[in-house]
Amino acid sequence: MNRKNKLVTVCLTLMLLSAGLSYAYLSIKGTANPGKAKEEHQNLSGPDYRDNTSSLKLEQANIELANPAKVRSSMEMVYRAVYECGHEETQTIPVPREMVGLTKDALAKEILPWIITEFSETQIVVLQKREGISPLCLKAMHIGEKDGWVTVFYGTPENRCRPKSTTRIKASNLPPQEQDDLEKGIPVSNEEELLHILEALASWTDG
Repeated sequence: MNRKNKLVTVCLTLMLLSAGLSYAYLSIKGTANPGKAKEEHQNLSGPDYRDNTSSLKLEQANIELANPAKVRSSMEMVYRAVYECGHEETQTIPVPREMVGLTKDALAKEILPWIITEFSETQIVVLQKREGISPLCLKAMHIGEKDGWVTVFYGTPENRCRPKSTTRIKASNLPPQEQDDLEKGIPVSNEEELLHILEALASWTDG
């Protein structure tokens, strides 16, 4: 073997030896810290990380509960419809699901033409003014006295509404008992009963 071949052989040997030593070093370093990557993963999913996440969620929930200007599912909605006749109808229901999470201002835009008159931690009261007579008043009528004349009213004697019609029967011409009945109010269930009672009252003044 000449000198040149010996030199090539020595270089190859040195290169192989260097590669072997590098591989051995990396293997030893890897085995020295076998749980490092696993430990880093556990830090993200372990008890401390979960505790921090739970604390953040709890803190967020406490902030939402402490904010009275936000609709929550535990609230009640109170609807007040006030009619031109002065009477009102009230309905109380649980807050609709689609309203939960809305702020007071956002809710005010959603429920127009209703307006918010109260927004507390337990209930939301909304109001709407309507023209005309309350439907409950329209379903009932009674006979009473107005300005000295026998008058037919909408509503019940306990919840008198506006006059429906005025007769030409003078209340002062009726017997004391009928006058007392007029003062208290005579309930009427239908038009037929109304005409029957008015005819009876008129007969007292005709006589």
